[in-house]
Amino acid sequence: MNSSIQSKVMLCSVTISTWVARRYDGKVTEEVEKSHQAKGIGRFNKRLLPEYAPSFAEVLTLASRIRSYFYDHTLKYDQLGVRLLPTMVYMEFAEKMRSLKDEFDLAVSVFQTDYLDLKERARIELNGLFNEADYPTLAELSTKFGVKMAVLPFPDASQFGVELPDDVLTTLKTELDQHVLASISSANDDLVGRLYEAVSQMASRLYASGNVRLDVANNVRELCALLPKLNFSNDPKLTHILEQAKTHLAVHTGADLKESSVLRSQVATKAHEIEGLMAAFMGMSPSSPIPEVEDSSAMQLRLVA
Repeated sequence: MNSSIQSKVMLCSVTISTWVARRYDGKVTEEVEKSHQAKGIGRFNKRLLPEYAPSFAEVLTLASRIRSYFYDHTLKYDQLGVRLLPTMVYMEFAEKMRSLKDEFDLAVSVFQTDYLDLKERARIELNGLFNEADYPTLAELSTKFGVKMAVLPFPDASQFGVELPDDVLTTLKTELDQHVLASISSANDDLVGRLYEAVSQMASRLYASGNVRLDVANNVRELCALLPKLNFSNDPKLTHILEQAKTHLAVHTGADLKESSVLRSQVATKAHEIEGLMAAFMGMSPSSPIPEVEDSSAMQLRLVA
């Protein structure tokens, strides 16, 4: 089984480095402690750049986008900083990561051109708190930013050929097989958990009264397009759940649901049924039944597409 799984998934890590642009100031911390006659009440960390520094903010925004894309297109793995990357999405994933890295590098370059001017503005804003030693040189600054992606093979006990006594090696291979099975189960729960949250929110919004936002339908549609590509284990129960969500939920847009209270009721009921399938898959107790959707005029719904 391991060799079959190994051909469908890889281990992947993405490391994003940025300059924090903050520095602990022991002198100010001591002054605050003295003024309040209290020790260890906190640490004063000063902001090293002006509050308005759009070029630096853009770098941080792109770092966040890269991190989100990495987590969205990979699955949970029991190792810090490492996640499972199914081979079915690798080409698309790698291309998008290269594109995001290019955007990140360009944003860093723009920030570096602004850096000295931003530092002078910070000198004014910080007033007596400015300390030249807090700031890296331009050469040092360039080493503080980066995006690195690493891909490794998924563990395969059949390829574990270290030189150890046979009985020890057999035990290690058995443990590795158990680790693989646990990793697959954890990844599948991660996958279903994402859809469960989206479908649960969709059902709740469709049943709710008041200001009902139907953009949750788009979230379910996006997940139904992505998650089958992440289903590297081809678990039949998981495949069935994804097919049910795609067939009965992803076919409807927010605009469709906005137009018809009858359709909203039907889709909400189906979403609740699919919630139950997912809860059972994850070993959770099914949620309690939800009442039927009332007539929109009675509830005075304001639907937002």
